[in-house]
Amino acid sequence: MKEQLVLLYQLQQADSQTEDSKAELSGLDNGEALAGELEAEEAALSELEERLSTAQAELHDKQLQLQGTEDDRQDKWDQTYGGVVSDPKELSALERKIEELDRRKDKLEEDIIMLLDDVETLQEQVGQKQAEVERLSSRLSEVREYFIQRSAELSKKIEELAERRSELGAQIQPGLLDDYEPASQHGANVAVAVVKD
Repeated sequence: MKEQLVLLYQLQQADSQTEDSKAELSGLDNGEALAGELEAEEAALSELEERLSTAQAELHDKQLQLQGTEDDRQDKWDQTYGGVVSDPKELSALERKIEELDRRKDKLEEDIIMLLDDVETLQEQVGQKQAEVERLSSRLSEVREYFIQRSAELSKKIEELAERRSELGAQIQPGLLDDYEPASQHGANVAVAVVKD
């Protein structure tokens, strides 16, 4: 009888280890939450990159406008003060045009300074977001790799424990096993305990 109880105790240990392994397996992080976070960060990065591209295009356009304005102003300046035009009305009109071009130039320079600040800020934000995306991507790879590895280990262990249980169950008297099954479902799956001294 003592031998049967030892086998029953070993079977209970196999059952307990199986339950622990199944609980760990079901609680493993498969990276789903991290993947969602990464997706959100990638979307934010894409939006920042789009804003940066728009700001850079606008900056380039303003710089071209400024160059055109400066060229136009120089041309008007040369006409006004280079002795090409002598008619007072035409000179007055050219001077007004130069003043208008000066105002336009000042406005474009202000816009360019603001856009340079925007571009610099957006470049920093894009860099930070890229670093965050890379960090999350690396972390997700680690989590998924661990999930695959640990899942395989636990699944194998559960299979081995199931085989062990079958082997032990075949050695235990049927009546004793019939008494064990319902008793093991109560009291934290403990039906058999070792008593010392």
